[in-house]
Amino acid sequence: MHLTTIFRRRMLAGLVGVAGSLGALGSIPSPVLAQQPKAANAAAAVDIKIDKATGSLLVPLGGFGTFDPGTNKLITDVKITGQADVIDVQQAMDPKKIQLAGKLGGATRIVLTFVDNTKLEYSVLVQPDYELLRTVIRRAVPTASVEVIPGVGNVIVLSGSVSQPGDADTIVRIASSAVGGSVENVINAMQVGGSQHVTIDVTIAQVDRTELRERGFAFGIGGSTVNGSSILGGLAQNTIAGLGAASVFTPGANANLLFSIVPAQVTGALRALKTEGLAKFLSETKLTTQTGRPGFIRAGGQQAVLSPSSGINGPGVTFAPVGTELEVLPIVYGNGKIYLELNPRVSTVNNGRGIGTAFGFTPGFNEQQTRSSVMLESGQTFAIGGLLETSVQASAEKVPYLGSLPLIGAAFSNVRHEERETELLILVTPRLVEPLDANQIPRRVPGKETRSPDDYELFLDSLLEAPRGQRQVWLGRTYNAAHKNSPGGYPGGAGPVGSGPVNLAPTAMQAPCAMPVAVPQSMPSPAALMPAYGNELAPLIPVPSGR
Repeated sequence: MHLTTIFRRRMLAGLVGVAGSLGALGSIPSPVLAQQPKAANAAAAVDIKIDKATGSLLVPLGGFGTFDPGTNKLITDVKITGQADVIDVQQAMDPKKIQLAGKLGGATRIVLTFVDNTKLEYSVLVQPDYELLRTVIRRAVPTASVEVIPGVGNVIVLSGSVSQPGDADTIVRIASSAVGGSVENVINAMQVGGSQHVTIDVTIAQVDRTELRERGFAFGIGGSTVNGSSILGGLAQNTIAGLGAASVFTPGANANLLFSIVPAQVTGALRALKTEGLAKFLSETKLTTQTGRPGFIRAGGQQAVLSPSSGINGPGVTFAPVGTELEVLPIVYGNGKIYLELNPRVSTVNNGRGIGTAFGFTPGFNEQQTRSSVMLESGQTFAIGGLLETSVQASAEKVPYLGSLPLIGAAFSNVRHEERETELLILVTPRLVEPLDANQIPRRVPGKETRSPDDYELFLDSLLEAPRGQRQVWLGRTYNAAHKNSPGGYPGGAGPVGSGPVNLAPTAMQAPCAMPVAVPQSMPSPAALMPAYGNELAPLIPVPSGR
């Protein structure tokens, strides 16, 4: 028999003999050491390295590797003296090596016993395979510059920069798979490059057109011996005062044309009406938010509505929001495209849809709402919703046989025809924006482009607000209208009338309270910002298009 075979049999017998001497400190029984690993595991195993800084064995979390102590001696026993649930020990193909599998993140210690009864003790550190993780991140997101930093315990810190938010989400998912799939164990300290603010313009335009055509005729013939009437559609009332008395023909509120023949006691009431209605609604909403962060805006109020919950002296009240709302979530991608999830909503009170109860009247509401997600580039416009609706309602009332006669039947019938058209369009336009520089801020915000009128302007000119700047009412013998007043430079600035903008010093300006206000030296003068319009009121300076 071969010498190597005899030696292996003796070694196996020795391992079986010492199997009962292994203690409860997490020692690995010899049958486990004698097991041969699966071929697939053997092919996937890597060499476990020793950390030069700490001298610990670095075992990958969720993986396993082969460790060679370098003594060229047969290993007869392995004992875990620390946490036994951190690692798992198996016998390698080579009896001079062992296999360590990382089960939980943490640290423990092992003691190796060799065939000559010598022992070696090692500290074992189970952590994710950071080198493999860095390689996977570089292959998945080659444009990212990310550093993987080991944290305390089973925690990974990601630092560096990426070009788009989608790359950061991909890297976080990859890193979470290295720590058991838990995103909470990944600290995202990455910076996203490029523009991170998005302004969303949402336009909701609606037009309602109605056309109503009505025609009805009622007549009455009164006399002491003969009475007759046709009162369809509530156009009139015909009453008889008493026996032998003439009937009384009373036109109703629905009639708009009346005539009578007095000697013959013939009275007629005609309703010939054509009504047209037009209602337009335009809502332009703007909202700026950061990429990946939801934004919400509401301009309106809350309408009280009766609710089923009872109060002290009657039903309770709930408040329903009315006005314009916009809820949006933008995500900017590295290729310049913007992904939008948005929900615009416009709600108005419509008492025609309300109902009356014993406790009072509760209103109804008109609402236009859509929920959509689109992908488009900065500055592009997308129609995310629309409606074209046409409804027709027609009715006819007529006396049998008589109302069906040609021409003559018009005197014994009443017709009504109503047609309604609704057009609705919802447009969305996202734009990448950057913060404005100090000298790009608009000089006037809503409400600041005018001032309160003085006594002359209020009592004699009936002006509720006047253009900024002091006004001289009379220029010699000429009346100076308020709309021709000089803009006066900055709000509150006073300048000579008719001289255009006020040339104030760039270091100070005169406020309405007559207190000097400092202006940064880098800001250009108001005269340079305000174009000269003579005596015409200069409009607001638009924000530069490069914002």
